[in-house]
Amino acid sequence: MASDQNALSEPLKSKLFGPGPKRILSLDGGGVRGILAAGILGELERRLKRRSGKADFRLSDYFDLIGGTSTGSIIAAALAMGKTADEVTALYHELAPTVFGESESAGIRRPRFDADRLDAALKREFGDHELGSPALRTGFAVFTKRIDTGSAWTLTNHPGSKFWDGPPGGVPNKRFQIRKLVLASAAAPTFFEERTIDLVPEGEPVPPGADVRGDFVDGGVAGLNDPSLQLLKVATLKQYGFNWGAGDDRLMMISVGTGYWRPALRFDTLHAQLLHSIAPTAARAVFALESMIHDASLNTLVTMQALSASPKPWRINGEIEDMRGAMLSPMPVLHFQRLDARLDDAKEIERLGLRYQPAALEAMRELASADAATLAGLHEIGRSVAEDYFRRRTKDEPDWEEAILPERFDPAWFTGPPQGPARSRLEAMGRIFNRGTKK
Repeated sequence: MASDQNALSEPLKSKLFGPGPKRILSLDGGGVRGILAAGILGELERRLKRRSGKADFRLSDYFDLIGGTSTGSIIAAALAMGKTADEVTALYHELAPTVFGESESAGIRRPRFDADRLDAALKREFGDHELGSPALRTGFAVFTKRIDTGSAWTLTNHPGSKFWDGPPGGVPNKRFQIRKLVLASAAAPTFFEERTIDLVPEGEPVPPGADVRGDFVDGGVAGLNDPSLQLLKVATLKQYGFNWGAGDDRLMMISVGTGYWRPALRFDTLHAQLLHSIAPTAARAVFALESMIHDASLNTLVTMQALSASPKPWRINGEIEDMRGAMLSPMPVLHFQRLDARLDDAKEIERLGLRYQPAALEAMRELASADAATLAGLHEIGRSVAEDYFRRRTKDEPDWEEAILPERFDPAWFTGPPQGPARSRLEAMGRIFNRGTKK
């Protein structure tokens, strides 16, 4: 591993192996609703850029590990390669009409959409860069499900990971193309066909009994649509190579969703679905899968909030509410904050200063859409809900930016404190002193 570590760029080596607190960004799956996440990320990027004092700031400058599942893996790869939130938004405006245009297939005899179109778009974005490529400016993780063996795969660009140099006779993890891993992570059943990835280096002899290829589907099928808990394991368990320290002052994670609602089987609209008209039993099976993915994600969120003391915890349900003060451990394992938007509550949308008809909100819940108004609405909701997370409504409320993005996690090269104008001469002098000690 030493030679691989030495081959890393100094900034990436510092992120993976350097001392000090570590910052993680977790990105959910959700199809074209990834553009809602991009709206949230835009506000996050804006605030961190202001604090950094760096004109060309990227989220990859701040976060030491960015990981995602399905559409979240697309965003994670783009951000880890140094793309801005605006560039991610532009990518989704390109992907939606190209990949998710009208489909005559219900997803039974063949997938609804052509994965080759997604591949072509991602090739323009990510090229043929491999997991070990210096094109990745920070830690990167992607999650998928290998269905021919029944195993969930976690792949990162950490040279200390177990299969970085490959299993005997197999492709080293560092040689997998990022684009192909993202395609595997995003291969949602009925939407895209499963992705086949070569597991033996091209042109090399196949060892007896070795797997030649693997078939992969969306990481959400492995219960990792919200990958935050798995990212916590990746960061802290020594088997994954990172082996970062845990604690409220040592590890921070921001988890970004793609829009929330509680899936419920509506018989009044079920019969209008193309899939139900062709194969009613299959339609119910697809709903059951979607509901299972939702339940797994919600359970992950419960666990993450129970391991931390979130400044603004997400409300889970009427029984345990937002879990404020409820923890599994005597001390927080990490600093954790979930950022997401409700797409099932018109009053909550109105509270953000937005107005959308119920039909428009329902259209925004779809995984696939090429409608420009739907995409614009999703992005606007994402940006507005992110602003709301940080908004201070009364002088008695905490400084939410400092609470969610504590200054103790700022990289040493950040120039400015998170607050607005100083409220006193003493505070202004304190800021000057703190800035001087950071250099």
